Amino acid sequence: MNLKNQIELELYFADHFDTVLFPVLADLYLKQQDVKRARKVCEIGLKYHKNDSAGLFILAQIEKADGNLKDAESALEHALLYSEDHLAAAKMLCEIQTVLGRASTRLLKSWKYVLMLDPNNETAQSFIKKVESGGQSKPKKKIIQFKKDTSQKILKKEKPSPEKAPVSPSSHPETILEPLKVSSRLATFTLVAVLKNQGLFGQALDVLDALEKKGESIKSIALERETIQALVKKYQKD
Repeated sequence: MNLKNQIELELYFADHFDTVLFPVLADLYLKQQDVKRARKVCEIGLKYHKNDSAGLFILAQIEKADGNLKDAESALEHALLYSEDHLAAAKMLCEIQTVLGRASTRLLKSWKYVLMLDPNNETAQSFIKKVESGGQSKPKKKIIQFKKDTSQKILKKEKPSPEKAPVSPSSHPETILEPLKVSSRLATFTLVAVLKNQGLFGQALDVLDALEKKGESIKSIALERETIQALVKKYQKD
């Protein structure tokens, strides 16, 4: 399958509803503001891969676009349960929880989780400092309207079972062994997450290179590279 061709990706999905690549297609539709199709793809894909963090993150964005903030919050919590280093989901959860008016104590734990993933996050630092110093009992929505987060609920949940951990490339039926050449238009952090979750670390790094050429956030790319390199070392030891 040629991932550079959207039509081919659509045709492949039509014949393989169980593909792990469903978040890539859903993300394409969402970027085109075709929320209805994006939702349909996510709903189908998540029936086969209910704990796919990339798919759950796309679903959360869809729920947010449709104004279903509680459903978006639930999807983000689920995504973070199975992908604890998903910074974008963590920050988005903070944004959703802020709009929903969640308790400051809950938001404090959420922002602390963001800070753990991104120690230089200025919004998290500012929020935590103000709450812990007693500067405000409830966060001002204006301050963190651009930020997102992980919740108290997540920190209390059990970690995912071993069967949900990324599988090795050799064990997955859809492994792409040849070099993955993706056009800059289709190179997204969602595709990186899909490849990373399937243990296709080399291909994920290729997509990060494409994102760098595309001019995406150097900071986000660096964080993803560090995560992938750590996973590679882990599997080499195993």
